Amino acid sequence: MKRRDFLKTALGGALGAGFAATTGFNPLAFADPVAKPRWYKGNIHCHSQWSDGQDLPEAVVDGYKKNGYDFLSLTDHNILHKEDLRFTGFGMNYTPSDLKQFDGETSFWKKIQPSYAWPNLIQDHVAKARELFGEDSVTLKETADGTYCRMKTEKELREQFAEEGKFLLIPGFEMTANLVHVNLINVDKDFFMEDPSITNLVAKLFDYAKDFYGDPESEPYLFTVNHPLWQYYNIQPSDLFQRPGIRYLEIGNNDTSWAYIPEAWTPEQLWDIVNAYRAKNDQPTLYGDGTDDSHGVFRQDYKAYHSWTGVYADALETEEIIKAMKRGRSYVSTALEFAEISFDGKTLGVKINPKVEGEYKIEFVGTKKDYDETFKVVETGGDAANTPKRTVECWSKEIGKVLETADGTEASYTLKSDDLYVRAKAYRVGAGMSYHGTASNKPTLLSADAAWTQPYRPGEKF
Repeated sequence: MKRRDFLKTALGGALGAGFAATTGFNPLAFADPVAKPRWYKGNIHCHSQWSDGQDLPEAVVDGYKKNGYDFLSLTDHNILHKEDLRFTGFGMNYTPSDLKQFDGETSFWKKIQPSYAWPNLIQDHVAKARELFGEDSVTLKETADGTYCRMKTEKELREQFAEEGKFLLIPGFEMTANLVHVNLINVDKDFFMEDPSITNLVAKLFDYAKDFYGDPESEPYLFTVNHPLWQYYNIQPSDLFQRPGIRYLEIGNNDTSWAYIPEAWTPEQLWDIVNAYRAKNDQPTLYGDGTDDSHGVFRQDYKAYHSWTGVYADALETEEIIKAMKRGRSYVSTALEFAEISFDGKTLGVKINPKVEGEYKIEFVGTKKDYDETFKVVETGGDAANTPKRTVECWSKEIGKVLETADGTEASYTLKSDDLYVRAKAYRVGAGMSYHGTASNKPTLLSADAAWTQPYRPGEKF
């Protein structure tokens, strides 16, 4: 069976209701008249005890399903949730002294530790899963080395939680090396690669994935570049110039509370710098995805459920979700929903669905064709553990500027002859917050209620 057929058979869904259907709205003139596209809410970046997340995988999946998500990809570091017996993983080695005790066993086994420290599993995490699913839901094994806990596999999680038309699980993992993190979504094999150069590693990872899985333009998987600001300006705009095949960048994961150089970029500005360059050089659009990168669904400071991706797809089915994302039929959210998005090749129209009473604004953001293409570099960092030495690119603030602002929950913008592209950002006034919910006087990408459309160029259609 071909990989595409295997994934479709194993992971496919069916037409079903999403979290917010558009009320009589159908912007897709090219859509199959039989299909009924809807908005679906999903997250393609979060973690469990398969790597360094705090909660057992079944508790993580259960949390997202109960919080109204339609699809989820559980993306642990450098590992897919397979049935192979193993005791090692991302920064972990729990190999028992007597392997015979695990004859015939499958999956990843993690030893329970007496207290929490990264990336430990402790009894409280096991107790939470048992509280949710019953005493017999967690498999434990007592050994001379201590108590081991078995992680549920992707197949088992799908059997427990997936429902046709209601909830979809998509396999994936986060390839993590040095300070470069990328997600591979809807793949059936994992790999690891490293390089001391961040720039080289980004390029090599994409090229290797293309050889390993096939061309992402034709194969049903996603390659996403994660949290570009973390830990300290790790990804530069030029890193994404040289690989135009990279089509997704995390927008909702980061803000500037990690690091901030006023003359440099925020993740949102990075998005614009790359898209201005790509539009001017006739390269594919760089789309944005929203994720919470949660490492603990029960810890308030980890902000699970704070950022997600809305996808306008023909069905709650793996290939349909990915196909829609690759066509830019998606948006980034930090809790605000778009009820409608339309783009007819010239005019971008949006309508938001506010859940909280307040004052709302819609900004239309873009870059002019004659933007200043020069940039300077700033040598910075090296003075603290979380600010390593960096050469940071500083580009013109005319890139990604606000073209027009409207008050209220509905607005539109018609491209001018000198616009390269336009995108919309909607937000509730005064709802700003920083990443872990702490006050910050630094500019922030995240907000309690905000949403971003994808960038659209003249002649394209939503």
